[in-house]
Amino acid sequence: MNKYTLSLLISVFLYIGCGKTNDGEISTSEGNDNTSQIMIAPVTNLKAVITQNPNELYLTWKNPSTVSNMAGVEIYYKAENSGDEEKVSTIQKGEGYVLRLTSTEQYSISVVVVDNYGRKSERATITATPSDRGVPLADSCTYVLIEQFMDKTKGTFWVSPKNISGNSANIYIYWQQAHAIDVILYSYERIKDSNPILAATYKEYFERWFQNHGNNYHHDSNDPTGFSNPYTDDMCWIGLTLLRMSEVLDDNKFADTAKRLYDTYIITRKWTDDKGTGLPWNNENNSNGRNRNICTNAPGALMAAKLYKKYNEDKYLSDAKILHKFAYDNNYLTLGDGRIEEPPLTYTQGTYGEASRQLYHITNEKYYLTCAEKVISYVLTNNRCLDNGILRSEGTSMDQSIFKAVLIPYAVNLALDEDVDSAIRQNLILYLRKNAENLSANLVRGAYPEMYCNYYWGSIFTGNIASMGAQASGASLLEGVLRLNTALGNN
Repeated sequence: MNKYTLSLLISVFLYIGCGKTNDGEISTSEGNDNTSQIMIAPVTNLKAVITQNPNELYLTWKNPSTVSNMAGVEIYYKAENSGDEEKVSTIQKGEGYVLRLTSTEQYSISVVVVDNYGRKSERATITATPSDRGVPLADSCTYVLIEQFMDKTKGTFWVSPKNISGNSANIYIYWQQAHAIDVILYSYERIKDSNPILAATYKEYFERWFQNHGNNYHHDSNDPTGFSNPYTDDMCWIGLTLLRMSEVLDDNKFADTAKRLYDTYIITRKWTDDKGTGLPWNNENNSNGRNRNICTNAPGALMAAKLYKKYNEDKYLSDAKILHKFAYDNNYLTLGDGRIEEPPLTYTQGTYGEASRQLYHITNEKYYLTCAEKVISYVLTNNRCLDNGILRSEGTSMDQSIFKAVLIPYAVNLALDEDVDSAIRQNLILYLRKNAENLSANLVRGAYPEMYCNYYWGSIFTGNIASMGAQASGASLLEGVLRLNTALGNN
C-alpha cells in the first residue's frame, strides 16, 4: 500500500470517528457538542375544544416521536385584542391541557416542544374561542368517553382510560361496543347541524367502528358481515346499533348488514318446545347454550320489530311477536309488577320495554303499550332497582357497568311517547332528571378531561381505574336527559 492510499484511509476513519455519517446527518447523542444545531420536531394535530365550564378550552396535541430527550411542551396564548402574550407557568408533559381564560374572545394559542437541553421546536399555532357559558355537560361527558376510552384508529372502545389496564379484557368486549357507540350516535344527532366539523369527525368514528366489526373477537371467517358471534345476544345488541346507525346516518349499508346478520346467524338459532319458540343464549349444545334468557330474547324481539319497520317483511313482525311472547310467558311479567326477570336489571327491563313499545306502534294493540309502561316504570320507581331514589350500581364488571346505558335511551323514548299515560310520563321525566342532577353534582369538573362517572350516580368516582361501562352509562344519561329537555322545551 502506498503512502497516499494509507493517508486517505486514515482521514476517512477519523471522519467517521468524529461522529459524522455518510449522509451528512448530525448525531443527536447527549455527548454532542453541537446540540444547538439539532432541529426539534413540533407537535402535530393541535386542537382546542370548549369544555362544560365558561371561558375554558381543552387543548390536545400529538407529541413528536422523534425527540428522544423531550422535556415536554410550553404553551403560549394571546387574546386577539391584547398585545400581551401569556405563558403557562410549567412545562406540560402529556398531550392535553385545560386552558382557563379570562374572557370570551378569540385567542391565538401556540405549543412549543422543549427538550432536556432547552432546545425548542417551531410553534404549532391555532386560534380558538371559548364560550361564556361552556357547553352542555353531556358534550363534555361524551367527550371524556371518546378521549379516554376510544381507540380512534378503530372507532372501538377500551375497558380503561387510554388502555392503561392493558389486559386481555379489551380483546373480549364486544356487545358493550354497541352501547358505547350508541352514545356517540345520540351526540352526533344532536350536534350535526350546530357543529358540523365535530359531526364529521364522529362520522369517521362510525365508519371505522363498522369496518372493524365493533371489535368482534370471534366471528366465522366465512361470515361476510363480520359481526357473527357464538353469543346470540351479542349479535342482537350489535344488530340494534347497526339499525340505529342506519337511521341516524341515512345509510342503508348498516341496516342491510343487520338484516343479513339477523337472517343468517340470529333467527336461525331459534327452537321450539312446550315453552314456546325462543332464541338460545349461545350456539353451544349445553345448558348455557340452551338457556333461552331475557337478555337474548328481548333484544331479539326488538331487532325483529325494527327490521319490520325498515323492510316491511311480515316474517320480522311474526318473529317479534313470537319472541316477545316467549319472554312474557317464561319470566316474571306474569307476576304483574313489571319485572321481566329476577333480579330486575336495567338493560333487560329497558330492552323488553322498548320492544313492547315498538310492537304497540306497529300493531296498535294496547296490550303492548301496557307492557312497555309497566316494565320501564318498574326499574325507575321500584326500590329493588334504586338506591336513595337513584338507579343503583349493578356491579363493577364491564357487563354490569354498562347496563344503564342500554336502559336510558328507551326510558327517554317512553317518556316522550304521547300515547303513554300522562302520569307515567311525568314520573319518568322526574326520575330521569333527578338521576341526571345527582350525576352532575358528583362529577369532578376540575379533573376534566378525566371527569369520570361512577358506577352509582349518587357519589363521586374515587377508584383507581375508571370504567368505560360506567362512563358510557353516565354519558347516556346526560345525552338522554338533554334530548328529553330539548323535546319538551325544558318543561
